[in-house]
Amino acid sequence: MSNKPCKICGGNIRLKYKGLYDKRHGLPGRFEIYLCKDCGFMQTHPQLKRIELSKIYTKYYPRQNVKINEIKKSGKKIPNKGRIFWEGLSTTTHFATKGGNRVLDVGSGAGNSLVEITTLGGEAWGVDPDKNAEMIAKKLDLRFHQGLLDNCPFPKKYFDLITASQVIEHEPKPKKFLELCKQFLKKDGRIILSFPNTGALFRKIWGKNWLHWHIPYHLNHFNRKSFEILAEITDLKISSIKTITPNLWTILQIRSFLNSPEEGERDYMWDGKETKRKKNVTSKEKAVQALFFYLERLLFINRLIDSLGLGESFVVELKNRK
Repeated sequence: MSNKPCKICGGNIRLKYKGLYDKRHGLPGRFEIYLCKDCGFMQTHPQLKRIELSKIYTKYYPRQNVKINEIKKSGKKIPNKGRIFWEGLSTTTHFATKGGNRVLDVGSGAGNSLVEITTLGGEAWGVDPDKNAEMIAKKLDLRFHQGLLDNCPFPKKYFDLITASQVIEHEPKPKKFLELCKQFLKKDGRIILSFPNTGALFRKIWGKNWLHWHIPYHLNHFNRKSFEILAEITDLKISSIKTITPNLWTILQIRSFLNSPEEGERDYMWDGKETKRKKNVTSKEKAVQALFFYLERLLFINRLIDSLGLGESFVVELKNRK
């Protein structure tokens, strides 16, 4: 593996971390992360293959038991601007929808985003490789393609806005992904992406236990330099770039570290199946509950971290070069 070049700049890569495994959904296997010495891009090895994506996401991502009525209800409750700012919710890129926009949401998952786009006054279209998502979309009567962008039948040069929240890091070929996005985008349209930032303060603190390695589903791990190179080689202009840290991510990072499942085990936290509140809570459990209660009130510090460019996630707006 170390003899293969960086998939972004073609530079030399070296081993950064080894022995990582899926701590969320229990997919078996150990993986490594390699770092490019030249641009700072990191990549997971071995990489999931495109032909595996639908099967793996359908089996391991927890969308089998999604409740349709809950999606309908949640999709009508768009957070206000104050809450989006203080809770770091602008990593949800489709919140940038404007009335009348034709919006293609890539990685639309269970369909919440498509319902929310409609609530915001947009015309919603979605694409996702998960077969469970296709079943949900049919029940919600959504415009949806089960698969990937390269076999998507939607109209080309049609969309005012293409959104992809935490998606490009999953793509085996990120350069091809952006080129495909361009095919569906109007000449004056916008692409808004969010994805983890390997230059984040918390990544440096947590090291190989960082939440957003998300092994093996995250194949690509960008810093600012490597993404700027990617935008340049795909002939896209970065019109804005900032870092945002969702407060929820900070809490999930700590909880995930405390849960620490073994290889091949699912972490109940990611399945939405947390145990019901007990009548008799132990003193240790009370202490943990108190910790998270006060932590949530201290997370305004995330906004300071974001302002320094050290937040957990990039939010990037791209446009075609004139």
